[in-house]
Amino acid sequence: MSYITAERLGRVLIWTWNKYVKKTAIPYKEIDFHFSDRVFLLASLVFWGIVLGITLLYFAFWRT
Repeated sequence: MSYITAERLGRVLIWTWNKYVKKTAIPYKEIDFHFSDRVFLLASLVFWGIVLGITLLYFAFWRT
């Protein structure tokens, strides 16, 4: 996964969180003005960390 793809995934995750969970409508094109690029990258890395952790736990404990 390249840096640009991870940043784009983070941007989509933060936009989705703001729209559906926080109920704050921030247009997707204006989300760059509200958050820095590092926040998008961090959100993407946290998301993939959770996915990887759940996968490892599944294969380590529940699939025996």
